[in-house]
Amino acid sequence: MNDERGFTLVEMLVALAIFAAIAAMGVGLLRSSIDTQEAVQQRLKGMSGMNRLRAVMANDLAQAVQRSSRGPAGEAVPAFVGSSTGFAFVHVGAGALDGSPRPSVERVGYAQVGNEWRRAAQPMLDGTAPGEGDRLIGDVAGVAVRYRDERGNWGESWNSEPGDRLPKAVEVRISRTGREALTMLFLTAPTLPSPPVQGAPAP
Repeated sequence: MNDERGFTLVEMLVALAIFAAIAAMGVGLLRSSIDTQEAVQQRLKGMSGMNRLRAVMANDLAQAVQRSSRGPAGEAVPAFVGSSTGFAFVHVGAGALDGSPRPSVERVGYAQVGNEWRRAAQPMLDGTAPGEGDRLIGDVAGVAVRYRDERGNWGESWNSEPGDRLPKAVEVRISRTGREALTMLFLTAPTLPSPPVQGAPAP
């Protein structure tokens, strides 16, 4: 006699319950994997933004020069002017990306605008005002800038007078909403020595 037996209702329910539990675990693992991947992507994006910010500022400040300029009304503007929330200065190596004729020196400014840290450049070195600039980083809650002089002292403001002097270093601390504050330290270009007096003996 053939022994033909099927699954009982209880066995079917148990099997379905086990399958449902395995499926739920799989969905949970998949969701966790996706969340982790998204978090990693956001982290990498943030790191990329930080690296770009540091590179742009370091490049500009490393090429700062002792060169005053003229504002829109023809007023004299020192080579480097800084406050506790931003600074502006002249640097070399500005060449136009599109090949159009323009000076190789450029005046740039860094400042907090709203909740953004921005970089603005003047289209021409003398007689023009800076544009709106480019956003370098967002979610900025506050900015604190300090400047180091030739004696090693730090201050919250800088004026190039006399002699269009440059700070030895610039420290920028950016507080961001919901994130750890970012502190960056940059060296400026070395101050150029004064030209020798005609007829004076060489040191």
